[in-house]
Amino acid sequence: MMLTALYCQRKGITFASIHDCFWTHPCTVAEMNKICRQQFVSLHSQPILEDLSKFLVSQFAVRASGADAVDDDTPKGLARHRLNQIISEVPRRGMFDLRLVLDSVYFFS
Repeated sequence: MMLTALYCQRKGITFASIHDCFWTHPCTVAEMNKICRQQFVSLHSQPILEDLSKFLVSQFAVRASGADAVDDDTPKGLARHRLNQIISEVPRRGMFDLRLVLDSVYFFS
């Protein structure tokens, strides 16, 4: 939404929104829709989840040292291992070609 708002402003298009509802003057709806799709594709072409995972690992991963690093079967050790596993795993990307969004009639509702 923010990217759409910024790019509409650059084009001189009046833009208003609440949550996921976007408004503009009827004569600029087509241009706003085009901008919205372009920004969606641009945003979701970035490695968002990978970047988030790297950040979470750098900030919150629990690093055990010495004997604690191997085979810690205590509840605390298992919780540490599970936390590290959760924040470092990223879902596999699908095969959907995001550029198809640029030509879609319906984008989101």
